Amino acid sequence: MKKFLAIKVFFWFWLTVLCTILLLISISLLQPDMLATKDISPPMLKNLFHLKKSLKRHIERAPEKSIEHVISNRRHARRAKVYLKHREAEKSLVSTQTLYEYDLALLNFAIDGEPKVINTEKFRAYGPLKVQLRGDEFQLFMVLDNREGDLFLKVRLMPQWLKLLVLLLASMLLSYWFARGLLKPIRQLQLAAAKLAHGKLDARANVDIRRQDELGQLGKDFDTMASQLESQVLSQKRLLADISHELRSPLTRLQMATGIAAGKASGDLDCYLQRIEKESQLLEHMLSDILQLSKLESGNNHFEPHPISLFDLLTPIINDAEFESQQLSKLLSTNELPEVVIHGDGILLNRAIENIIRNALKYATSKVSIICHIQEQNLVIHVCDDGPGVSDEMLDKLCIPFYRASQSRTPDSSKMGGFGLGLAIAQHAIKVHHGHIEFKNQQGLSVTLTIPLQQP
Repeated sequence: MKKFLAIKVFFWFWLTVLCTILLLISISLLQPDMLATKDISPPMLKNLFHLKKSLKRHIERAPEKSIEHVISNRRHARRAKVYLKHREAEKSLVSTQTLYEYDLALLNFAIDGEPKVINTEKFRAYGPLKVQLRGDEFQLFMVLDNREGDLFLKVRLMPQWLKLLVLLLASMLLSYWFARGLLKPIRQLQLAAAKLAHGKLDARANVDIRRQDELGQLGKDFDTMASQLESQVLSQKRLLADISHELRSPLTRLQMATGIAAGKASGDLDCYLQRIEKESQLLEHMLSDILQLSKLESGNNHFEPHPISLFDLLTPIINDAEFESQQLSKLLSTNELPEVVIHGDGILLNRAIENIIRNALKYATSKVSIICHIQEQNLVIHVCDDGPGVSDEMLDKLCIPFYRASQSRTPDSSKMGGFGLGLAIAQHAIKVHHGHIEFKNQQGLSVTLTIPLQQP
């Protein structure tokens, strides 16, 4: 039979109640003899006074008999046993020897007190009443056998605070156990979904296969969905990489043919052949970016980190950016570069940082700033421009291949890298160095690169 979640919830609540009761009983069995007191009812108090008068009358009528003999041979109230407590323990008297089987010392606390009902595991006592018998003072108790079950009486006699403590602890422990078992697959699904959202397509919930309830089925369905999603995405990436790779051969032949045609063509065709050559170069650059991105996404672009001077890494990039900013009549400002060494792949880091800076120059209105500093063993590079920026809901989409913040834009054939691949390559190049990129709108677009100085 399938174990539905509702049945599990009912079972756990029922088990909590049952275990709490069993725990109360178990703890009560470990306790020493206990007692509980309550006020005596008027009829029982009347019976106790009647017993006192009866004993005094019988003892006065039989002066030749001992007190113990008189109380042992009473004709009235045979069910009730009499215990005469004396201050000297050896002078205490009982109406029957069976009372010595009880722990009568439990009644000592009531001496000289008001009459009460005193419940213990094995007997119930009423008293005490002071009584003078033949010149001695006794404390009179009327003792009855306890007809209640010993087991549940122990529980009833437990202190209220102990009962409450056991109830709280048992319910808390069992509820925690139940909640942990219930929330564990949900937590696994949450973590797997978060990893999947960050591009880790191999993430799985891995919910216990022995679970047959709704959460177990949800985990299986999630893993099936993740597997299909991974398969489709990898197939698309592989297809794109294969197509890009296959297109390079005819593109190379096209460029060769264009070069040959340009040498033989008349002046009227030169402008068209130059246009074809320019578009071919643009297509070649795009295919190269696609293949590079495919390698980065697939994890096939392994590298051995080696030490690189930050000055040697960034100086050529900044020099090229300053030259380009002059051509665009824009201002480029930088701070003094820290003298540190970073471990990584120089080509990948160069391409990632260059793409970010060139993208800022492209969309800046008049100025771009580059600030580098070291923070907690990380290289942090801020690249800010004063351009229009992008809407907040599109910040997380800037690194998606072929994505543009404005759908009306089209690639600029006069510039390389206008197909939305630069930021995607930069993101993956930084990611393989265990860093990350953050985008913010601050009087334009602000891009923050964080790269560990040492690779794990």
